[in-house]
Amino acid sequence: MANGDLVLVTGMSGFIAKHIVMALLDAGFRVRGTVRFASKREHMLKAFRQAGADVSRIDTVKADLLQDEGWEQAAAGCRYVLHVASPFPRRAPVDKFGLVDVARSGTLRVLFAAARTGAERVVVTSSVAAVYYGHEARRDTLFGEADFSDVGSASIGSYAVSKTLAERAAWEFAASNGLQLATVNPSVVLGPLLDNEHGTSVDILRMMMRGHLPFVPRIGIGVVDVRDVAEAHIRAMTHPEAAGRRFIVDGGNVTLVEAARVAGEAVPTVRGKLPKGCLPDFAVRVAGRFSTRARQIVPELGRIKHLDVEPARSLLGLSFRCSKEAIRATAESLFQRGLV
Repeated sequence: MANGDLVLVTGMSGFIAKHIVMALLDAGFRVRGTVRFASKREHMLKAFRQAGADVSRIDTVKADLLQDEGWEQAAAGCRYVLHVASPFPRRAPVDKFGLVDVARSGTLRVLFAAARTGAERVVVTSSVAAVYYGHEARRDTLFGEADFSDVGSASIGSYAVSKTLAERAAWEFAASNGLQLATVNPSVVLGPLLDNEHGTSVDILRMMMRGHLPFVPRIGIGVVDVRDVAEAHIRAMTHPEAAGRRFIVDGGNVTLVEAARVAGEAVPTVRGKLPKGCLPDFAVRVAGRFSTRARQIVPELGRIKHLDVEPARSLLGLSFRCSKEAIRATAESLFQRGLV
């Protein structure tokens, strides 16, 4: 039992964070969530209320990852800290290190506050983007918790660089300050929406369903259901042996064309708008000469990467919804909310 322990969740308005809050409340915890703008508070509470949550156990505080102020007050009295907030822009900056300052400095602000206020453990939401990018020459396609993305690679993008360097900074800080730390490294996170706000990952499927992507590259992506990601955070937070571990969470690989097909089965009315096939690889390579985004896709063409989720299964006892179930849930939510 949680016995009403207080948990800090950073970036509470985010897609993943809202599901984590719901899971924490279901498990008996109290939640304090940070927001950049106080005006978001009522909108979030309405979403939680509509989802059946007891909002009397939710508190919100204003705190910005770019500012020192407010973080110790936010963490005060919290047994656990879940750092979920992170930049994930819809348009990547030209400089691949352009997101590093906010991601790394924000993470360190949260960890410093947790250490100063005596939090028992911190769980950082990282990503598989911090695990498997920049290894084009590697023949082994199974990536696990010992692997980190190579930020020096020409193919790696700004988001992966920021997640990798922010996570490395977190591990260094934890080791130097005796802080218990675990990370959750999800693949592409999809699943049901709790309100009309959603992250960049969901937006990819939404663009497909709105007819904005008539053709897609021949690449595969790992997909994990947001409800499983939320459960992973709680178990990484509370399991005695989870400290010091990285937990990759993934429900299986699908190609973008397969994802579109599943979305069409879930919402038949959008079938005519979905991608009609794959772009030829040569077209993507040509585009890569002029576009940074296309250049980052080139090494992924036709390549399937496998993720080792065994630690999450064996230690945390997780079982994952399949990727297609997560895609279906996303498509149905987008349709029901009038977003496609």
